[in-house]
Amino acid sequence: MEVVRGKTIEDVDLDALAAAFPRVHVDVGTGDGRYALHVARREPETLVVAIDAITENLEETARKAARQPRKGGTANVLYVHASAEAPPPDLHGRADAVTVILPWGRLMAGLLLPIADVLDGLHRLGHPGTAFRAVINAEVWGDPIPVEARDLPELTPERATGELAPRYRAHGIDVDDARMLDAAAVADLRSTWAKKLASSRALPRFVEITGRYL
Repeated sequence: MEVVRGKTIEDVDLDALAAAFPRVHVDVGTGDGRYALHVARREPETLVVAIDAITENLEETARKAARQPRKGGTANVLYVHASAEAPPPDLHGRADAVTVILPWGRLMAGLLLPIADVLDGLHRLGHPGTAFRAVINAEVWGDPIPVEARDLPELTPERATGELAPRYRAHGIDVDDARMLDAAAVADLRSTWAKKLASSRALPRFVEITGRYL
C-alpha cells in the first residue's frame, strides 16, 4: 500500500506491518492528521492509518511521524491518500476502530444525508464488531451558515439516534449512542480545526455518534 512520507510516496507491506500490532485504527478524512498522530502516540500497541482525499493535507504531519522517536516520531502511524468512498483494498476489513473527526465536504454530507457510497466505503474498512465514532461540528448551522452546509440538515443527538440510525444500520453500522461532547472530550480531539473552534468559543457544539459494525 502506498503511504505519504512528507512529499514522497513509499510502498509499505501492510500485511507484515499490521501483523506486529494487535489493533488497527483507521481515521477517515483525517485532514492534517494530528488526531491520528495523537492516537498513535497514546496507543503504541495500535497501528493507526489516517486517510484523506487531499495529499497536501497529510504531508507535514506525515513528515513529523517519520522522525526518530526521540524527535517525536512514531512507527505506528501511516498516512494514505484516499477517499472515504474508495478506501484502498489493502485496508478492507482491517480496522478494529474507525473514526471520522470533524469531516467537511462530501464526507460530512455522506454522514448527514446520508450517502450510500460514503457509508459503504466506511463499512468496507471494518469487520463485525468494529468500533465506529464520528464527531460532527454542529457550529456550522450557526449564523452565518457556510455555503457548503446550507443544504445539509442540522445534526442533533436526537436526529442521529432517531432518523439516521436505521439508515446507518442498512449499511452495516449499528448506532448505539449520540451526545454533545463535553470540554474534556473536545480537548482530546487534538485536531487543528477543533483547537481553532475551541479557542473562539467557550465550548463548541460537537455531536458524537458511536456504534459498532454489523
